[in-house]
Amino acid sequence: MSVIAPVRTAPAAAASGRRHVPDPDRARRLWSLLPVAALSGAVGYGFVPVFRPSDLLPVLAVAVFVPIVLSAVLSGLLGRRPATPLWPSVLLTVVAWAVVVSATLFHEVSDGLPGGPALRAAWSALLDAPHTLLSTIAPAPGEPELLVLPHAVVWTAAAVSAELALRTRAPLLPALPAVLALGFPLVLGADGPGSSYPAVGTLAGAAALLALVRSRARLPLRAMALRLPAVAALGLVAALLGPHLPGLGAPYDPRDTVTAPIVRPESTSPLDQVAAWTRDGDEEVFTVRTSGAAPRNYRLAVLDRYDGTTWSSGAGLTRTGGRVPAEKDAGPDRTRTLEQRFTVRSLPGIWLPAADRPSSVRAPEGTALSVDPDSGMLSTGEEVPRGFTYAATSQLPVYDAGRLRHAAAADDPARVDLPDIDAAGQPIPSVRSFRRIAERVTQGATDPYERAVRLADWLRATYRLDPGALPGHTYRSLEFFLADGGSGTSEQFAASFAVLARTLGLPTRVAVGFRPGTRTGAGTWQVRGRDVLAWPEVRFTGVGWVPFHPTPGEAAQGGSSAVAAEKPEERQPADRESTEPARPTTPPHAPDEAAPTAGGAAGPVLPPPWLTVPLALLLLATACVLYALWLPYSRRRGRRDDPDVRRRVLGAWQQIAERLTEIGLAATGAHTAQEIAAFGTEHLGGTVGARLAALATLVNEVEYAGRAPDPAAADAAWADCEAVEKTVRHRVPRHTRLLRLLRSAAPVPRRSGAEPRRPRQAG
Repeated sequence: MSVIAPVRTAPAAAASGRRHVPDPDRARRLWSLLPVAALSGAVGYGFVPVFRPSDLLPVLAVAVFVPIVLSAVLSGLLGRRPATPLWPSVLLTVVAWAVVVSATLFHEVSDGLPGGPALRAAWSALLDAPHTLLSTIAPAPGEPELLVLPHAVVWTAAAVSAELALRTRAPLLPALPAVLALGFPLVLGADGPGSSYPAVGTLAGAAALLALVRSRARLPLRAMALRLPAVAALGLVAALLGPHLPGLGAPYDPRDTVTAPIVRPESTSPLDQVAAWTRDGDEEVFTVRTSGAAPRNYRLAVLDRYDGTTWSSGAGLTRTGGRVPAEKDAGPDRTRTLEQRFTVRSLPGIWLPAADRPSSVRAPEGTALSVDPDSGMLSTGEEVPRGFTYAATSQLPVYDAGRLRHAAAADDPARVDLPDIDAAGQPIPSVRSFRRIAERVTQGATDPYERAVRLADWLRATYRLDPGALPGHTYRSLEFFLADGGSGTSEQFAASFAVLARTLGLPTRVAVGFRPGTRTGAGTWQVRGRDVLAWPEVRFTGVGWVPFHPTPGEAAQGGSSAVAAEKPEERQPADRESTEPARPTTPPHAPDEAAPTAGGAAGPVLPPPWLTVPLALLLLATACVLYALWLPYSRRRGRRDDPDVRRRVLGAWQQIAERLTEIGLAATGAHTAQEIAAFGTEHLGGTVGARLAALATLVNEVEYAGRAPDPAAADAAWADCEAVEKTVRHRVPRHTRLLRLLRSAAPVPRRSGAEPRRPRQAG
């Protein structure tokens, strides 16, 4: 008579002391490792929006194949060695990951020991990587401290999937770890370049292939090969049609929940350096080689806060691997690409110039680049050294003047605010004076763009450019500049425009940068101190920030770059005079307090994703363990409480046979009832073992002779079962029983209906 038991591999059967029994599923289990590798590769490919492929591929090559090969070796399917139990196999896989990650990603700090500084650095980086990646603009730099996360995620998915493929029969269960692991790149790459649909399509195709390989229909290889095109088509359809499914919108971006650090210079604003750069006009600031569109002004810093004394920047700097995110909720009609390669000669501060708003930046390896997602400003986070080189790509906007003419001013209260109450609580008269001037100049203008154009035209026609004028952009300085009707630098022109426009409700900011400079060769430009320039920008709904040029000689009639952008060669040089050089002081810089989260809309407070995902996985693992502990007791209760007395007797015998496997009975499914009774008598002894022979006879008579047992016989059979279970519990350690419970959670194959599998009758 036989018993339903988990299928053991041939080496495991040999280890239990019995003769070698071939494993018919061995080939299919080994072949199922191929779709497992594809599943793990799909998880790794999902990280492409997070990292550059060149940085990611070496990591994936190790994290996908090494744990799969290791699991195949430990399972005993690649040779005649016994299979390694599950938990030692898990421990060896973890140790292997520690050794591999120490020897590859953190080899520079390794002391040759898995538990040394390299492993401690890897563990610390693994814990910090989710938050760091969410506070970095993707694609992230290919640093070991960040690459350790995809390495660990893909390694874990590959190892767990391989163990499930080699130790279970469920067709799709090995795909579950990869499906869960894909959540990491989907969350981290929500705002990254590219799409995650190819990874999802590859995962769907690999899961279908896995189900095909592990199907119990026992399809021959030729029939399986004929179904492979359907599997490939399934993955292709998932990848191509995924982005076009109805109801799909912009993905949730967890970066909105991460607070980026704010870096502000503690002393001099870049706008305060305009006069100093002008006086030191012959000093070379940087050189740039361009290709593509004609060069425009190079923007260095954007100042969007004004307190009546100083224009300052509220930039929230975020690390980037080179990508600069596009301006949100805005965009020009057309763009022209401009490639630039800069070499810094003398540029104090932490900011890097680039034409307009760059779309990408490339710096030497090891340089920590940061970007302000709102303005597109670039920063190194520290003083820019002499000779520093970097490359930037800008998409220069080409605005439609007709569209701008009817564009509405953006709803941006922070960029319209002007302090109108002094420290004593008294109204500041300068603000009322500015408002009267702005209303008088723009009288009759109905559209925001027309008001801005009139302000720029009026300033350019009324005042003179004087590079030697006294610097300053306080309320008092601007009021004196506007009332005197005299001259000033581009600092006063830009600041005056920005303040006057704000009194009209136009959101403005001041940009500081440089003109294209002097051409020194084919595509090469030299920018000196005399090329410094400040200009205002106005934000329009659906268009974004549009630069205006109120400084005389800086733009064609109309004031806006939307008019002059098509003919940059018409710009005339200005502000060329220089006096004795006076080097500007280098503004110190330090990180300021964390920026408040954007927006103030009410809504549910959700935990951050780097906490939600691990908690969800922990809850899932806990649920699996609880299910594994509950399932054997549920099976036993179902057998004990079966209303059919015949099935109760057979269920008691099945329960006894399963308990005897814990003390050495081979679970091959080839034992007769008398063999099982003999094994129990030999290993249990006493009255417990002696009663098994009589129970084995009863089981044979019930199953094969058609005997109808009475309830008393069923109760006696379960009493014998309880005695066997009690004896086994005293002999088998608790942790061994727990491992058996976890292994027994896998579905046990049953025949159709509720009838237990017929045991083999003794000859």
